[in-house]
Amino acid sequence: MAPSELAECRADLAAAAAAVREILDALGAVPPLMGDRTWQGPPADRWAAGWNVRRNRLTALLHAVLAEQPHLIARQEEAERRATAS
Repeated sequence: MAPSELAECRADLAAAAAAVREILDALGAVPPLMGDRTWQGPPADRWAAGWNVRRNRLTALLHAVLAEQPHLIARQEEAERRATAS
């Protein structure tokens, strides 16, 4: 028997959530590596500031992906309820 669209949705979102968590973990591992032992001065400071801006934006986007998942599952559940009621 083929999995339902809801089951496929849940599986896809679980895989996406796992990937998001891996990316968030990787992003979290970078700041401790940034220090003044390898690169110092204004160019290093500018690079670090730019990286932090990009990291914050990406982190917010990834958290939004995780936050949206329950809504997507609820929509799919509702669609399946309607399909079975018809």
